[in-house]
Amino acid sequence: MNPAKTVAIAWLGAVLSCGQASADGGFATRDLNPILQPIYLPTLATFNPQNGWKIDHSIYITNTLQEITRGDESLIIDVENYRYELGLRYRQDRWLARLDLPFVSNSAGQLDSTIDSWHQFFGLPDGRRDKFPRNDINIDYQRDGSVVYHQDRPSSGLGDIALAVGYQADDRFAYFVGVELPSGDAADFSGNEAIDTAFWLSYQNKVGAETGTFALLGVSFPGDGGHLEGLLVDQIWVAQVGLDYRFDPSIVGTLQFDLHSRSIENSELKAFGNSLQAQFGLGFLKLIDNHRLDLFFSEDILVGSAPDISFGLRLSRSY
Repeated sequence: MNPAKTVAIAWLGAVLSCGQASADGGFATRDLNPILQPIYLPTLATFNPQNGWKIDHSIYITNTLQEITRGDESLIIDVENYRYELGLRYRQDRWLARLDLPFVSNSAGQLDSTIDSWHQFFGLPDGRRDKFPRNDINIDYQRDGSVVYHQDRPSSGLGDIALAVGYQADDRFAYFVGVELPSGDAADFSGNEAIDTAFWLSYQNKVGAETGTFALLGVSFPGDGGHLEGLLVDQIWVAQVGLDYRFDPSIVGTLQFDLHSRSIENSELKAFGNSLQAQFGLGFLKLIDNHRLDLFFSEDILVGSAPDISFGLRLSRSY
C-alpha cells in the first residue's frame, strides 16, 4: 500500500468517533534515528484550553543497535542518543503558537546491558545485539561505494529550532504550518543546515468519561542539506494516532502509534523506509504541585524501522 494511504487510514481510524471535550493529547514523540533527527517531522502538542502559556520539558534516551546490508547500501547504528527539548506553547483565542528548542547528544551505549535484559524479559527481538561490543559508538552509512555518514566519537549541540503557528477550527481540529530553522550543525551531527517546512492537521476528542482519542496527519518537506544532501525524498508523510484512559482523576494511561513514510530515495534499508513505533505512557497529574509528569517508552513495531527502544520523560506546566 502507498505510504501516504497507510498513514491516512491509520489517522482516519482515530477520528471516527464523536464527543465534545478535549482529550489529553498524546506525546510529541518521533523517530529518533540519529541520522534522521535533523529532519523536521510534525508532532502532537497540547495547549492551554484558555489563553496563556504552557511549557514542556522533555527528555528522550534512545539506544539503537542495527546492522544491515542491502545491495549497494550498508548501515551500522550503534549509539545512545539523548535529546532534551524545551517546548513553549501559547494560545490566544483560536490562534496557537509553538516553539521547540532541542539539544542533541550522541554517546556510547551505557544502557546496552539494560536494553539486552529488557528484550530478554519481554521476549522481544534483539536484532543481533549480542554480536556487537557493548558501550560503543559507531554510526556508518555507505552507499554506492561512498561514505555518506560516519561518526565514531561523542557529539552534542543545539539542534534545529522549530516554530509553528496553528488555528483551532473547532473543539477537535486544528491546522498548523511550521518551519525548522538551520540552528544545528552538521559537524556535530545536530542539524541538516537547511530550512524544513511542514503542514499538519491535529485532532483530539473525549469519547467517554475516562477515554479520549487524538491524532495528527501531516506532510514534511525536508531541506536538501547536511550529511544526506541529495538523498532525501521531497516529502515525508507523518501520522500519530492514539488514545488515553483516566484510571482515576490523577493518573492517565496512553497508547500511541507513530508512523512516517520513506525518508531516503531508492533506499532498501528498513531504517530509511516506512516506520511504525508504539508509545506506552503514564501521566501523573497531581504528583508534583502545578505540574504534570509523563513517563513513557517506545518500541519499533516494524523492527529496524526506528531505534530499538526509547525512554521519555515530560514535565509540563500551564500559566
